[in-house]
Amino acid sequence: MSEMKMTVCRIELQKKTLELQNELKKQNIDVFFDNDSFRDYLVRISVSSKGIFEGKLSLYYKPSKKTYSLKRQITNPKTNSIIESTWNKLNDFETYSSDSGIFEAFVDGSYISGVTGYGAVIYLGDEIKAELSGSVADTQFRQFGGELKSVIETLKWCSKNNVKKIRINYDYEGIEKFTNGKWKARNNLSMEYVNFLQTVSTEIEWRHVKSHTGNTKNDRADFLAKKATQSSQKTENTHETAPCVLSTNVRKNKIKKTTPNI
Repeated sequence: MSEMKMTVCRIELQKKTLELQNELKKQNIDVFFDNDSFRDYLVRISVSSKGIFEGKLSLYYKPSKKTYSLKRQITNPKTNSIIESTWNKLNDFETYSSDSGIFEAFVDGSYISGVTGYGAVIYLGDEIKAELSGSVADTQFRQFGGELKSVIETLKWCSKNNVKKIRINYDYEGIEKFTNGKWKARNNLSMEYVNFLQTVSTEIEWRHVKSHTGNTKNDRADFLAKKATQSSQKTENTHETAPCVLSTNVRKNKIKKTTPNI
């Protein structure tokens, strides 16, 4: 047995690793770690199935936000999928099944080198139905503009595709708090955002998710938003570019909201 090393956040890491180990064991996947596996804020985990080594996991802990993230290096796609699903279940990342008919969107914004980008991924079950991304012409609100733009573009897509209900997963709190009045819309962007949402006929369920916690669906939206900022011109994007501030004469409808938080 290796001599125990004093590492930062070892207790938190060991507790989470044991939870993951117990859940994966139910699915005939074995994980191994020992005293030498721990580093400050990190534990490295070996994975095997039916006695065959299939790769490694790196589990990180961020004490300032009390969040975990999981990086996977797994050779077997099936095992990788099981680990992802198990991790999502442990962290309440699970999404609606396709049978429910309820869509899921993960949205994000970014501001890099003077360019504001937005990204959104829309799912039905585990199937990607659309990926939306682009840059925002008005950059005065920086990442904040990209966050709100991602929701606007998602709901435009819902309208075009006759989506009845969608759950929008976000990490910027203003996305929901502007709509329920917990945050006061005080500038043109937030006021236009709130006004736009009042025109939407799709039923919206909101869910707050923590960023950078190993949620691959949320990470994809983050990737798209960052990628959109890398365009050499603000008008070049993969979906469409438009100012965040929108004008609309569409009939107003009540927005139904429920709020399970993570």
